[in-house]
Amino acid sequence: MKNIKYYLLACLFACTLGTRAQTYQSALKQAKEENKLIFIDCYFTGCIPCAQMDEDVFPNAAVKAAMAKDFVMLKVDIFKDKLGDTLKVQHILNGFPTFLVLNAKGELISNNSGYKDPGDLIGLLADAKQKQLQNKSLKGYSATFKESDYPAFYHEFAKTRKGITEQIIATYADSLKDMKVTNALMPFLISRISPAKLNEAILNDYKAYQALYGEAVVQALVDKALLQKMEQQLKTDKGAEAFTQFLKSYEGKFPANIWKINLQTLSDRYYLGIQKDTVGYLKFAIQHPVLYQYHFSALYSRLLSKKQLTGETGQLFGKWADAIINEDSSLELIKTAANLNKAIKNEQNYKKFMQMAIARAKKYQMPTTSLEQEMAAR
Repeated sequence: MKNIKYYLLACLFACTLGTRAQTYQSALKQAKEENKLIFIDCYFTGCIPCAQMDEDVFPNAAVKAAMAKDFVMLKVDIFKDKLGDTLKVQHILNGFPTFLVLNAKGELISNNSGYKDPGDLIGLLADAKQKQLQNKSLKGYSATFKESDYPAFYHEFAKTRKGITEQIIATYADSLKDMKVTNALMPFLISRISPAKLNEAILNDYKAYQALYGEAVVQALVDKALLQKMEQQLKTDKGAEAFTQFLKSYEGKFPANIWKINLQTLSDRYYLGIQKDTVGYLKFAIQHPVLYQYHFSALYSRLLSKKQLTGETGQLFGKWADAIINEDSSLELIKTAANLNKAIKNEQNYKKFMQMAIARAKKYQMPTTSLEQEMAAR
């Protein structure tokens, strides 16, 4: 039954989106002829967020208009289509769906994964278009696929997620004379195993590796490297001053926007993991506001389930939402902020975020009926 549902969704998607490339080569040809970019949707049958993209996002009128204007679209079932094996080796597919944007030369411009609402996806498309206008691409990836460009153990792992161990990665790292040559970091990025040699390289020259492989892909290794460094440094002294000194020792190595992301990851581990101090974490998050990945939603769900959204914790969480959620945030995050304020009984802010959610839905031609009904029921 599920397979039938996904098949019907795929058929519906094909009808609503209109003409799209049937093969990688035809996509390259069309992109060159029409001066467009190539958008590759890497999915697999049975993937729920992939199906949600087909059902709710790709048929969206605003998304279709943005896609038709500047992009040639190619959909690849990563486990069934022959091209899937190539993409799994040539690019980093660490989550599904994964969206690859390439230029007409086959050079990768961006790599992002996970469900995107229509506004998020349109933002992703606009960012890729801007990078094309600036003649930017990620040179860490090969523009054309050649099997001999990659170590044998990497081929196996890219296709099966089996065969890589820390020892293999360490030996590979020791064999590298230049970590900045094309494809050099692919085994680390796909396995997310980072030996000390790699940690030092990335932490000391972040901008170079970000330019080669992209923020979204490199950030996972940065997170891991910084967390390992922090745990080593705080092994004997876990006090607040030691944590502050650790942060100061790395602050200047990253652009300001990336450092904010690093701060959220590090403070999450320090306050919630080591100190078990939710109030301390929220105070830190308010001082260093940034919205990154799962931190906001995950903590909200946890505190709500444990009935801990009360008193100072609840009030601080509300202030954190005010600091990081705005009209450019994903619809689900805005709705989460509204629900948070409903839980802490802040009616004024609840209405503010619900109005924000309705405005975003209207802007990107998403359904608003359920949002408007919920507002009217208050």
